[in-house]
Amino acid sequence: MLALLCLATCGTAAAAAQVVDIAWTAEGRFTHTATLAPRELLEVCGKLPRGAHVAWTFEAGAPLPFNIHVHQGKDVVYPARLERAARAQGVQVFDAEPAHCWMWTNTDTKPVKIDVDLQQHRR
Repeated sequence: MLALLCLATCGTAAAAAQVVDIAWTAEGRFTHTATLAPRELLEVCGKLPRGAHVAWTFEAGAPLPFNIHVHQGKDVVYPARLERAARAQGVQVFDAEPAHCWMWTNTDTKPVKIDVDLQQHRR
């Protein structure tokens, strides 16, 4: 369902999608490594309670378009968006209950490896 919503609303011509549900460890951490084929996207999504903070970082083998987005009904809101980055970090504050998604799209002609690390904090 999330993949269909993303393909319909994210404006990408991706040929395939890897959609991953966030499974937090007991320490509140989620890590994921993937290799994206050309034109493939990776979307990592999960719900957290209002007020939670997630420190995020990623490193990719090539600069990729990246965004954090949330589906609110028919609208898509983007709290963060980078045109192209091979690495970045930040903190996402969950101010709404819907699932937030971190998404990368491989616009390169070669496969690209990506490492994602999310760490949640309650305040």
